[in-house]
Amino acid sequence: MSERTNEAQPENSMPIVGYANKLSVRDGDEIAFMVSCDAPSYRARLVRLVGSATLHGGHPRTTEVQSSLNGEHIGKRETFHRGSYVVIPSKPTLGMLESFSFQAWVYPTLPGAGRQVIVSSSGPRGAFALFLDEMGRLAVSVGGPDGIHSELPIEAKQWYCVGCSYEASGRLVLYQSSVIEWPGGSNAYNDSGPASPDCSLGGANVMIGAQEERQGGGLGATGFFNGKLDSPRMFSKALSVEEFESLALGMPPGAFEPNLVASWDFSSDIMSARVTDVSGHEMNGWAVNVPKRAVTGYNWKGREMDFRLAPKQYGAIYFHEDDLDDAGWLPDFTLKVPSGMKSGVYAVHLESAGSEDYIPFIVRPPERGRHASIAFLLPTLTYIAYSNFHSYTQADIKALRGLGTVYPARDFERYNVTNRLLGLYDLHRDGSGVSMTSRLKPLLAMRPGFLGAHLSSGKGAAHLLSADLFLAEWMEQKGFDFDVITDEDLHDEGLELLRPYRVVLTGSHPEYYTEKMLDAMEAYLKGGGRMMYLGGNGFYWVTSIDPQRAHLFEVRRWGATQGWRSEPGEYHHSTTGEMGGSWRNRGRAEHKLVGVGFSGEGVDVNRPYRRMPQSFDPEVAFVFEGIGKDELIGDLDNEVLEHGAAGFEIDRVAFDQGTPGHTKLLARSTAFPDSYLHAIEELNHMEPDQTGSTSPLVRADMVLLEYPKGGAVFSVGSISWCGCFPRPSQGNNVAKITENVLRRFSSDRTSVSDEVGKDRAAQGSG
Repeated sequence: MSERTNEAQPENSMPIVGYANKLSVRDGDEIAFMVSCDAPSYRARLVRLVGSATLHGGHPRTTEVQSSLNGEHIGKRETFHRGSYVVIPSKPTLGMLESFSFQAWVYPTLPGAGRQVIVSSSGPRGAFALFLDEMGRLAVSVGGPDGIHSELPIEAKQWYCVGCSYEASGRLVLYQSSVIEWPGGSNAYNDSGPASPDCSLGGANVMIGAQEERQGGGLGATGFFNGKLDSPRMFSKALSVEEFESLALGMPPGAFEPNLVASWDFSSDIMSARVTDVSGHEMNGWAVNVPKRAVTGYNWKGREMDFRLAPKQYGAIYFHEDDLDDAGWLPDFTLKVPSGMKSGVYAVHLESAGSEDYIPFIVRPPERGRHASIAFLLPTLTYIAYSNFHSYTQADIKALRGLGTVYPARDFERYNVTNRLLGLYDLHRDGSGVSMTSRLKPLLAMRPGFLGAHLSSGKGAAHLLSADLFLAEWMEQKGFDFDVITDEDLHDEGLELLRPYRVVLTGSHPEYYTEKMLDAMEAYLKGGGRMMYLGGNGFYWVTSIDPQRAHLFEVRRWGATQGWRSEPGEYHHSTTGEMGGSWRNRGRAEHKLVGVGFSGEGVDVNRPYRRMPQSFDPEVAFVFEGIGKDELIGDLDNEVLEHGAAGFEIDRVAFDQGTPGHTKLLARSTAFPDSYLHAIEELNHMEPDQTGSTSPLVRADMVLLEYPKGGAVFSVGSISWCGCFPRPSQGNNVAKITENVLRRFSSDRTSVSDEVGKDRAAQGSG
């Protein structure tokens, strides 16, 4: 994506906002709620979310639930402490150093964007820092603000060996050299100068990538580095320029024993927050705010793409000033889920001084006891991936402004922009993609009534949870008994979570799937389970949940239709080691699972479907019961892109990608406008005619795919399908088809197909 623009907005765009420490709970579980409120007090009440707000306004439809949390609460304003760095706790060894040196390799990505610290220590007897100054020059200071500033410029996205040394007499040395010796210019620089004598690092933490700062009575950090740092080392002597040069040329730090104090190997413990000192002096630490690991270092040769096969070439950590792990707000109140609470989507509704927010969570069925025959599997990983997304291209913003819409215009957009909260579609300030996100922060796209951007009108389109609540409300109105479960539940419990259910419904956009989730869904279908895939662009991105920190999620984008692309050599996830990208590139295309796969996308209008010849086969007659032969399907108003049932992101049959040959093509939607574009992963070279009106591959297909033992999948291939449910039942053939399939799939029948139809077909073939 191209350059981004953020506009200054008031801090209080959401005067009250919150999040929960869990998304899924059951009987007896305790869930905590964190709230930030500008006012002295606020009101909270527990509600069950029955339905979502519509484009025509109004509030989400709710039912209040009696709870001890209902009532007035004291308001307090919370803040975010962004920026990643490494902390090495103070050790007695540091206090004994009369002289010291530091050396590392650096790859800055935003030189000149403020003071950025490479390494620092702020003790009772003076501060030490090696940093890039406001002009992007390498600098060092010890014991005070004065120091040495390099006269050789630092260029963005180039590797440098840097170092500094301090003698107790009060003398400083600064060293830098570029890893690549470019012709026509100076590649190395060194200088020396005075410093405050008798400076001690005793009683101080060492910080890599930032500097310690007192914030509100506690300790925080400032001066965050943007870029990669590789193989930092500390010595108990003042190294000479010649010794720095020997390190730059590859001399191992162990050659300086007994003066080696610490040698931090970032290639160790990549799958964790641990930072390991391999010098033997136990100067170990930890990374704060999840800087990116499993990234190429200064010595990467381009031969190995998996960090596990050449770990010493992945000895870097990528720091960003806008990284964020856990927001860290203090709980305001907790809820212990009472026995017998109906499974469903719930929320704490917050109100204060005319402002409101909803903090949704899901109540699962009890661990033991009755389950419904229907499970509604909410795609919570997708909600989280989108939740703080606010980076639009300049072209998108221009289009919005052309419609008279100023971006960011809505409260949640302003809140994300002002507080620099990022989702998995955003870019860091230095232009690199956001590959890690957390659910321990306000998830503003996971709200009833959330609207995604609608670039042709600027009005917005129901998306994610708000669209899925339309389906939940419709099922309740029709009298279907169903449980609600989440992606994390499926990841944690696998096939055992799905076994009790005859049918699982996916919701509108189950885009992000872990390997455990995909394995469980495949096993469920092969064992006779049934799925209704009522969305589009599903089962698409390889997603990891951190095994040690379950609130963290990782995606490495490459080889698909994407908002940003991972750098070469950085396709493997740091949390699990698995290859990232799309499941299609791992040989597990979504077509193999559900019969259809991502075909294209657009954000202005939808289209209806037309029945295809196989829809008239007797064995699938149940799908179209009550539907006319020539009747357009979904030719009605929609809460997603205004009219029609197929659109936004669409899927189609593709036998070359793995659609099983016996898949029945029931209906197809075509003639999309040129704003719809073909999925780029299906293009092998630059090709013309790849728009909705020019490419026959930009379409949505509705299919029925039967599995062994009575298993089956019904797929609609459209995110917009669920947006039709708020329309009146009379004449709503989207609702009628969904009801037909859901009643058949949730029945006790050993096969979803019409047995009479099968008998007739067999007789006819004989």
